[in-house]
Amino acid sequence: MRFVLIFLIFLSVIGCKSTRNTIEYTDPGFYLSPVLRLKVVPTFSNPVIYEVSRHNPYKLLTITYEGAGGYDWKGIKSKKRIELTEEQYSKLVSKLEKALVFPKDKTLGMDGDTWMLESSLYQYTAVAFWEPEYQTDKRGLVNFVSLKNYLKQLSLMK
Repeated sequence: MRFVLIFLIFLSVIGCKSTRNTIEYTDPGFYLSPVLRLKVVPTFSNPVIYEVSRHNPYKLLTITYEGAGGYDWKGIKSKKRIELTEEQYSKLVSKLEKALVFPKDKTLGMDGDTWMLESSLYQYTAVAFWEPEYQTDKRGLVNFVSLKNYLKQLSLMK
């Protein structure tokens, strides 16, 4: 009887052994995803998506859609990809770090822009704000607006 009990414990221990050397805690796609994606979605005009790659060579992809953000986005109106310098990317990451400090803003409205930020700078983060340029200081969205303005400035470069 003792032999059977020892044999069962032995099988239980052997069955629990992991066959992998490491355990994956995060999705490997996370490290390949863009460092940020900002969607600017106005109700009555063209939506714009800014996307910045996380690895060198750093690139900013700007996609503008034909339709209206509050309705049908339709097809892609323009797509522009520019390579960022190390200095531009560093400044962008600095602005992103500041923008990732979110206020507890609950301002809502019927029409206007909605800005949605997704970032994988440290961990995956997603947030959306209605009309960030409305009472920006009072709502604590200065850094968020600054990030968007910098992305727009970079996207207008050749």
